[in-house]
Amino acid sequence: MKRMLLSLMLVVLLVGIIVVGCTTVAPATPETPAPAPTTPTEPEKTLDIGIATPLTGPHAYIGNQVQNATLIAIDEQNAQGGVTIGGQKYMLNAIIRDTKQDVALGTSIAEELIFDKNVKVIIGPFISDAVGAQKVTEPNKVITFLAQVTMPGMSGPEKPYTFFWTPTLEQLYVNTSSYVQKFYPEAKTVVSIAPDIPTIPAFLGAIKAVLPQYGLEWMGLEKFPLGTSDLTPIIARALDKNPDIVDTCATGGMAGLGSLAIKQLRQAGFTGPIMLPASPSRGEVEEVVPKESLYKVAIAYCDVNSPIVTEAYRQVYNSYKEKYHIEPDTATFETYNPVRAFFKFLDGQDTMDTTAWVDGFAKYRWQGIFGFESYWVGNKVWGINRRVFGSAWESDYKDGKLVTEFTAPIPYELFVK
Repeated sequence: MKRMLLSLMLVVLLVGIIVVGCTTVAPATPETPAPAPTTPTEPEKTLDIGIATPLTGPHAYIGNQVQNATLIAIDEQNAQGGVTIGGQKYMLNAIIRDTKQDVALGTSIAEELIFDKNVKVIIGPFISDAVGAQKVTEPNKVITFLAQVTMPGMSGPEKPYTFFWTPTLEQLYVNTSSYVQKFYPEAKTVVSIAPDIPTIPAFLGAIKAVLPQYGLEWMGLEKFPLGTSDLTPIIARALDKNPDIVDTCATGGMAGLGSLAIKQLRQAGFTGPIMLPASPSRGEVEEVVPKESLYKVAIAYCDVNSPIVTEAYRQVYNSYKEKYHIEPDTATFETYNPVRAFFKFLDGQDTMDTTAWVDGFAKYRWQGIFGFESYWVGNKVWGINRRVFGSAWESDYKDGKLVTEFTAPIPYELFVK
């Protein structure tokens, strides 16, 4: 009996050993670590850029180019990550206002942008609006890109925060005069026609400084009231002087008048060269002026497919046309060249102090889009370097087709000590 009980206990013990040996013990589940505390992401910082330019009125076609060129430059800089200033990254943000080319509006918009929006940079005031804006920008140390020195005192050592994005009028007349001298050497006498606007004294100064250098004799100016829609009477007075060349002076910068001047000069029987230092829209010219009247027209805009035009210029052209579905004109490239350079300059600055920016940018050099190194000039004339040379390419219409085959000399001697 004891032997049977012992055998039974042995069997039970063996079964228990077997069961335990065949049982898989699940490993202990490790504790899931608590998520690390998250640091709140700082909102993206922006650096506001004021665009204040005439978007309506007679200068709107230029103002819209200024706006659009600046927006392209902003897009390109933002595509590269914006600008880093003092170790902080900023994306550029445009605040756009229409100055309507009005003095009082130029002032009030500058006040809004500076005091309400806290901008440090304003781009685009043109003529009268520039005079109004500058009264506010300079004392508040806001960097401003204006079009032209249209009034005495707009540029000088006492106006260090103002840069000018258009070429000097002297360069525009070097372009047209040197072109005429090369291609129409028999033409010697010039009469000018122009609207009665505040910039005319500056144009006349450039005419008197440049034309004699190219063997051209100036016969005077015939002015017409702003708002004139028929240039026939002014053209008749100009042609009474029997000039070889007609200079349209500032006329090309007025919406519709540059193309009208070409058309009505040809209708009046004038067959000589026409100089357009201030260029109207190419689209406007080719729409208004009959093809048979488009010849001997020295004009600033370019055939983008010309072999002398740079790839950088073509890229701006293509970007503009793709974004806005229209062809850019001269103001696009003139604006883009220094404004794009300024945004590149800003990237890497170590302070938000605009005085430091001005000191650095005034000495900045960049490979511009016109095929030569760009930098600020003008000390020889205004006592400060705040002007930049624009395109030296000059075009002409031959048998109704735009041809760009000439590069004018750059008048360094007039502006660089």
